[in-house]
Amino acid sequence: MKNTPPMIRALYIVLIPVVLLIILLNTGWLQRHLPAAKVAERSYTTVEYDFYYFDAYNAFLEEHEEDLGELGYDVNTSARSQDYDEEMSWQDYFLSLCEKEMSEVEYFHEKAESEGYEFSETDLKYYEEQMSKNLETMEKFGLKEDNFYISYYGRGMTGDIYEKELKYKSEAYSYRDYLIENYEASPEEVEGYLEENKAATDYKSVNLSLVTATAIPDRTTGEIGSEQIDALSKKMSGLKERYEGGEDFSTLQQSYSDNSLGDESGDLNEATEDDLPEILKQDLLETDQDALKTGDTMISIDESLGVGYFTLFRGFGEDGNTIEANAALGEVAIDAESGAALDGDYAVKRNRIGMSLAAN
Repeated sequence: MKNTPPMIRALYIVLIPVVLLIILLNTGWLQRHLPAAKVAERSYTTVEYDFYYFDAYNAFLEEHEEDLGELGYDVNTSARSQDYDEEMSWQDYFLSLCEKEMSEVEYFHEKAESEGYEFSETDLKYYEEQMSKNLETMEKFGLKEDNFYISYYGRGMTGDIYEKELKYKSEAYSYRDYLIENYEASPEEVEGYLEENKAATDYKSVNLSLVTATAIPDRTTGEIGSEQIDALSKKMSGLKERYEGGEDFSTLQQSYSDNSLGDESGDLNEATEDDLPEILKQDLLETDQDALKTGDTMISIDESLGVGYFTLFRGFGEDGNTIEANAALGEVAIDAESGAALDGDYAVKRNRIGMSLAAN
């Protein structure tokens, strides 16, 4: 470089930082280290911000796959250049969804910690469901983990960062559910809610243990037909026979249930209309409940969905309409409390430099 003409040396001086910047951007190093925003006491890097942005964006696309045209959003055009309404672009709309979720997650996570709530495996149900969904997507499109996360969540995203944020989010919303489930409205509030909403019928909630299984699709067509439904029915009948023959229900549940309904032990307590699929509502809530006895077992097959349930009835809980009223009133109260915090201490504060690399 000593004998290099001055003009060339000057060009090197200008270009080398630019080249290094491009390299750092392409590797995602900058995105993993630059702060993009702050919520309460936590600072989020660009890639952590992108987790929430693309989580909201991808969920929107999935939910509205069939009506994007009607909504006026074109996936082949930059969100920045499309108007959502007179006041914001589609990019602004997706940012608003992202930041609302960031604020909620931080609020509920910090509230849980301040209340001494201890997170457990049951608080990671959303995490486990989403990870299973991601694996299915990877297999479907032949993607490796690194390619998947970069494709769906932007440059710099890694499996470790994604899983950390997903667990954090899962815990936060599980705690929100916990607060709603344990909310106790006043008798006057419950009475007012029931009068206003005029519940059609009175019913008792139910305590259940469940083995849930899905029909195995045809190997050739990938469809579920009468043969697959018959096989599922025989499987569930076999489980019922084994239970009645003396096998422990929990052993059958652990071996054969996919745990899509109930907790990890297959238990569902004080289940109401909001908690049960249609076929179980018919069998347990819309039937003559006086005929149900503790220890009763039943098999329910939803042929339209290809799902079967082997159910052990463990008795009644509290009045179903009262539980639903408490849940509805609790959701309103908890969200009102968190909403006030989101506009104050938990509002997202953006960092201009980090945000220049976010949501791209």
